[in-house]
Amino acid sequence: MRIGRGGSFIGFENYIYLLDDRDFLRATGFTLVYTFIASIFKFSIGLYLAVLLNNNMPFKALIRAVVLIPFIVPTVLSAVAFWWIFDTQFSIFTWLLQKWGILEKNQLINWLGDPLLAQCSVIFANIWRGIPFIAITLLAGLQTVSPSLYEAATLDGASKWQMFRFVTYPLLTPIIAVVMTFSVLFTFTDFQLIWAMTRGGPVNATHLMATLSYQRGILGGRLGEGAAIATAMVPFLLAAIMISWFGLQRRKWQQGENND
Repeated sequence: MRIGRGGSFIGFENYIYLLDDRDFLRATGFTLVYTFIASIFKFSIGLYLAVLLNNNMPFKALIRAVVLIPFIVPTVLSAVAFWWIFDTQFSIFTWLLQKWGILEKNQLINWLGDPLLAQCSVIFANIWRGIPFIAITLLAGLQTVSPSLYEAATLDGASKWQMFRFVTYPLLTPIIAVVMTFSVLFTFTDFQLIWAMTRGGPVNATHLMATLSYQRGILGGRLGEGAAIATAMVPFLLAAIMISWFGLQRRKWQQGENND
């Protein structure tokens, strides 16, 4: 179906067409890689910051405010900032590499013009934006853990790693499940960051399923094809929601409730 034309039922023709569409398959693959890598890094760094901020340290309130900055800045403004940071002529990263002697003085890197570098660049930008949400949420969860549990573990001779592994992590698991579910959902359906930075380029290398759906359905006028791409995202999103469900079931078990 195209904009401005009468619709006609064609069954699963759009879905069958997408199975042989190289751009769709590439966008699906990059969406999964983008979501997996960004989610892992966001969780790892966010958890580290949460544990760090849960300890007594100077200027803790100021550090918390600084950590929140990426989350407060509008997505489009962040994308424009990163577009400038990765600009070929004025890239801060290129300047740093030149200062460190890794690159020659006049050597430039086309961060957003090379497919692989562009993919790495948008993943980096998404990680930067997503860390505060995970860090602050996990910090709130850490502050609900009773200090008496750590005191008992200390008396039993547990190390810091053992306290984290056997006290903090089990109690934090339901919160981690919910946080990671939202993180995966936000990352998988990311649109503004990609569209503002690269428009899916170069050569469609940074297209996510969401941006490709918009390009085909709205800009390209192929509504049926764009809707098919959007619908293809549903099974992945349902799988992410199931993670949250299992996390909530674990919370019921910890509280002594019956799961029946």
